[in-house]
Amino acid sequence: MSPEAIELSIPRGKPFHGVARLVVGGLAARYALSFEDHEDLQLALASVLENEAYAAASELTVRLAIHEDSLVLAIGPLKAKELRSDLEAEPEDAISLHRLLSTLVDQVGTEDGDGGAWLLLEKHVSLKPPPAHVPEQGG
Repeated sequence: MSPEAIELSIPRGKPFHGVARLVVGGLAARYALSFEDHEDLQLALASVLENEAYAAASELTVRLAIHEDSLVLAIGPLKAKELRSDLEAEPEDAISLHRLLSTLVDQVGTEDGDGGAWLLLEKHVSLKPPPAHVPEQGG
């Protein structure tokens, strides 16, 4: 299976977060992800979308790259200082962003990109290729 990608740009407002979650859900259904993998991706996405402190622009982009054995979710642009501070924090009495994301995905990272920092989340999953499209025959 060759890498495929989906890119979605939405306004930062909370009413549009559901659109990003629908895209992830549609992708999970298309590639027959397990319920647990689907839920992990949804929770990881929501934990970033819901934190307004990361807002670097009025628009947010979510990129999903589908590889043979993994999905890579890139979210940005985000405020680099706030994001990296939360990822590096290890509070004793609370669950840090890094600890939460690390329980949901296999790799957590950041990179500088268009307009700010981008959060990169990689989840190793068992993907089933989507069914081939069969054109309808006229009658």
